[in-house]
Amino acid sequence: MEKKDDLRDRLFKVISDFNESQMKQPLPISEQLEHEITEKKESLFFEKREHHRKNVSIHGIFETVNEQFRASTKNVSVGGVLIDPEINLSFHEDLHMTFIDSKFNGRVYSKGKVIRVDPDGVGIQFDQVIPVMSSL
Repeated sequence: MEKKDDLRDRLFKVISDFNESQMKQPLPISEQLEHEITEKKESLFFEKREHHRKNVSIHGIFETVNEQFRASTKNVSVGGVLIDPEINLSFHEDLHMTFIDSKFNGRVYSKGKVIRVDPDGVGIQFDQVIPVMSSL
């Protein structure tokens, strides 16, 4: 087995021998390798999730210490929701939420905390599991 430094040196040598047009081309990657990389990334991401998510839009009223706003979910689970990334919330910010959907008998209330903020959305984890979310 090669040492990391030897492999790094060989890779650097190969790359440094590229001409200018080769440097502008993406490195070839086999479809199989690309599939394996994608599959590995997805499995690492989903292993962190405790609950299965469903892509469903539910109207909600969200309240922080400083503001109240309306948003629709991008996806839901019994443990949390993902909402629009354009909402300006901070990591670990506490929220009170009210969800309104015809499948609920009335409204569903919950407290939660922002656990993710990225271009895909704002992930909010409920303080307690909400079983009715699995019926959506």
